[in-house]
Amino acid sequence: MKNKPSAATTQSATTQSHGLIGQLFTRTLGAQALTCSWWRRWVYPVLFLLTLTLSLATYLTLDSIQQSVDRYITDNQRALVGGDLILNSKQDWPSEVMAQVNTLPASQVVYDHQFSAMVVSAEQTLLTQLKAVSPAYPLYGDVELASGQPLWQQLTADSIIVAPEVLNGLGATVGDVVTIGDGRFTIRDVLTKEPDRPLSAFGFGGRVLMQQQALAATNLLGQRSRVNYRIEMAGDTETIAAQHATLEQLLVSHPDIELSDAQSADTSVSRISDNVLMFLKLLVIAVLLLSAVAMYGVISAFVSKEQPNNAIRLALGEPLASLKRSYYQLLLTTTVIACIAASILGAGLLQVSQPYLGAILPADVALAINPISVLKTIIIALILSFVIAQRGLRPLNHTKPATLLNQGASQSNQNLPWYRRLPILWYGLMLTSLYVFFAYEVGSWLLGAQLLIGLIGFVAIFWLLARGWLWLLAQLASRRRISWMQRIAIHNLARKGNQSALFFVTLSLSVAVLTLITTLNHSINEQFINTYPADAPNIFLLDVQSAQHEAIGTIIDAPVSYYPVIRARVVAAGGVPVQDIEPTEGFDDPARVFNLSYADTVMDTEFITDSLEKNALYAPITTDHTDNSNAAQTIAPLSILDTAASLLNVDMGDEIIFNIQGIKIVGQITSIRSRFERGPSPYFYFLFEPSVLSSAPQIQFATAHIPEDRIAEIQGQLVRKFPAVTTIDGTAIAEQVQDLVVQMSRLVYIFTLLALLTGVMVLISSLLSTSQDRMTESASFRLLGMQKRDLYMLNILELGVLGISAAVFAMTIASVGAWFAITQWFDLRFSVPWANLAIGGGLLLALLLGIAIIYVRLVIGRGIMARVRAMV
Repeated sequence: MKNKPSAATTQSATTQSHGLIGQLFTRTLGAQALTCSWWRRWVYPVLFLLTLTLSLATYLTLDSIQQSVDRYITDNQRALVGGDLILNSKQDWPSEVMAQVNTLPASQVVYDHQFSAMVVSAEQTLLTQLKAVSPAYPLYGDVELASGQPLWQQLTADSIIVAPEVLNGLGATVGDVVTIGDGRFTIRDVLTKEPDRPLSAFGFGGRVLMQQQALAATNLLGQRSRVNYRIEMAGDTETIAAQHATLEQLLVSHPDIELSDAQSADTSVSRISDNVLMFLKLLVIAVLLLSAVAMYGVISAFVSKEQPNNAIRLALGEPLASLKRSYYQLLLTTTVIACIAASILGAGLLQVSQPYLGAILPADVALAINPISVLKTIIIALILSFVIAQRGLRPLNHTKPATLLNQGASQSNQNLPWYRRLPILWYGLMLTSLYVFFAYEVGSWLLGAQLLIGLIGFVAIFWLLARGWLWLLAQLASRRRISWMQRIAIHNLARKGNQSALFFVTLSLSVAVLTLITTLNHSINEQFINTYPADAPNIFLLDVQSAQHEAIGTIIDAPVSYYPVIRARVVAAGGVPVQDIEPTEGFDDPARVFNLSYADTVMDTEFITDSLEKNALYAPITTDHTDNSNAAQTIAPLSILDTAASLLNVDMGDEIIFNIQGIKIVGQITSIRSRFERGPSPYFYFLFEPSVLSSAPQIQFATAHIPEDRIAEIQGQLVRKFPAVTTIDGTAIAEQVQDLVVQMSRLVYIFTLLALLTGVMVLISSLLSTSQDRMTESASFRLLGMQKRDLYMLNILELGVLGISAAVFAMTIASVGAWFAITQWFDLRFSVPWANLAIGGGLLLALLLGIAIIYVRLVIGRGIMARVRAMV
């Protein structure tokens, strides 16, 4: 018979199992005294709570938005894409593709034609996005109308359904008759939700929905140069898999047709999620890292302030483990309070940011604080507080009862070798944890490593810049004749324990981001709105025919510039097939359809950077290109834009093969052009001699400048005379772009300002961590006759030098980055927002001045006389 455990043994085991939990929550007299001291010295818990709450609230808000978007995409993926299998083309469908698609029942296939078209009402004309669909639309999801009626009850052969912005733009009402091309249609209803177009902010023109059979009445389809042909298919898994395999084989001979499925197809919502929200998420992660630094400064300052009390507790026999546990209990309680406050603040931030999210998220995305995000936020808060406490409480290991006599920590730590004083293992663990966190957030181990390396490199640059600047200031203070107060202020910047370099880095990064966003927004605004060139084109005409020139000139009654456009694809460039080209600039696709043109002279907005013959677009070609499968083809001189050369990785003398509706044309680069006039001016990547392309199938693109108040009138006359010609109001498009940029920048501003506020917390925490040394030094200055106003001036000078220099460096670096982005990426003119920078600089100076005054009054001013009396 087995022996049963005794009652004493059972009680001992129970006691051991609850030992850790019991010790964690047991409050000794010393822990109670520490708690009273923490809350009595209110500046420490306020800074700790404010810093942690702000960072957790921003993370919780962004993560909740991300979770909501991911759930929306998962639940609506098929509806967002339009079907289980999707075909896309810029040309009408080959017969063999149509035969294969027709093997599916008609109820499982949607034929979709989309292009820009002008809609004419009795009073207005409007550029719209026309969408003609077959009766099976939509395969997934629902189309919602203002009347609440079913789609195909309202959509007939002679009626259309329009988006609210189309109705408002036309000044029309439901029941009015409008003209599209050669056809007349009745507006039957208003479109409130389109399942496969949840976002409309990134398109020019509101939606007009019509039946596929009604396209013939418009007589527009055959005259359009930019029609997007689309087939959406639905079915069970086996049917779709078989259809996918068969279509893949058929499309080998039709590379222009794209085939995708619901899982691999990209959507506008997922692109926004992967770009805008991810950028904001990385910004919030930076706020978390900054908050960790600020919290470490607060804990270090409080531990230093409590040094005499810590020594008394140790002298009375309290174990070091018990002393540390009381700090952990205190910080755990404070962290729980911060988590609760962050949840409340996060809900508020979500409401504040919701109006700005309308431009990048569908209206039916349910935004709310997500429980999973709350759980992640709590875990991050606990880990962050534990790690910071673990690091911040290290001085307790060297606190001895003798601290009561010398008012300082034991110096044993300073006598250790550097490799023991430098916590290499601790730093390694932190970097590893940070890498895992990055990889989890971005969903990629490689991207996580790239982000970590980029973050380390970026911070290292600013850190070295800060160290170099502080060293230069110290050299100036020692070698130049400056006032004693300036010398002391510079000396204080290098004070041991002072986080000058860290504050420089955090303030610089925050100001740099704000400056970059402000400059980008200002330059775009200046380019398109405020300083729109007086003679720049403000009306654009697409799909113009040569026979229409005279009539168009009569209607516009202003000089009109015509540009022939030939649609073509690149087959190979520099001997490399287009599908194997890896562009140096990743924002474009070498396999897409390009617009070719022909001209004898360089455009006024361009200049030649390199050419075989000086300042000549073309040079004679004497060699022939022999294709292995075709007869000899003559090489034509070709002029290429520098951005296209970078895209295709080609240079002078390289050959490019184009496919123009099945006909191959070979061009050899004889000149490279660049643009010096940024903004709304036409340009072409590829130019040939007129003799090469003048007989090729083409449409024409025209521009003109007319008085702004006549644009609507002329648009109406042109559309009524030439229904197939699309007219675009350049000023309206520019304003739409500017409004979108403003909304996006405001959204980024909100989270960047939180980063700036966190950087200010780092400054305050560094001031607190050195408050004891500052108080002793200030007392010495008072004994030497320094007045209180001198103490104010000393701190103002110290913070001013550090803050202003950090802001100047940040603005300079950000302006250079903005110049590069604006001129090279956005292809616009660079403009400095002097007024905005001046206002921002003034606000920063006021902030630094306020911190300095409050710090002297609350921290130094209150205890300085007691310290003076103790020194006498």
